[in-house]
Amino acid sequence: MILFSLGKDRPGIVDDVSTVLFEHEANIEDSRMAVMGGRFSIMTLFSCETDQLEAIKNGLQGLKVLGLDTSVHEAEEPTALPRKAALPLKMEIKAIDHPGIVQKVVHILRKHNVNVESLNTQVSRAPLSGAPLFNLNLEAAVPAEKPISEIKGELKALATDMNLDINFYT
Repeated sequence: MILFSLGKDRPGIVDDVSTVLFEHEANIEDSRMAVMGGRFSIMTLFSCETDQLEAIKNGLQGLKVLGLDTSVHEAEEPTALPRKAALPLKMEIKAIDHPGIVQKVVHILRKHNVNVESLNTQVSRAPLSGAPLFNLNLEAAVPAEKPISEIKGELKALATDMNLDINFYT
């Protein structure tokens, strides 16, 4: 199952959510958690016995009084998903922040049927000038039949056009 939770940031949110799961013998397998805009968000893949699911949902609904909105969704069994041959594409982009960076990058990837597996962005301030600095980290899977050098070439051309610093790594 996949759990989404969102609430005003405060200490103890992870403890509240993980306690509900633990009390009903659920196992947290994979998760992403972050503070954004004063809100704390949780995305967690967990497993449990089918007969515990209703109790887990009720326990999570009980967190609403603590200001947490949660929802639970069925996940597909990872080992049952068909795996296509793919090459990993990992990159980092740094730039002065401006609109369109994410859209332009993912548009190129979509055009080549590249699957984005992880994408994280952050805006920070430059130490001396205070200018907004954009940072993007991306991991994707390039279909084996696609020439990865062609995709990297298009991304490098975009970097030139948009004044982005792009680095590919393994």
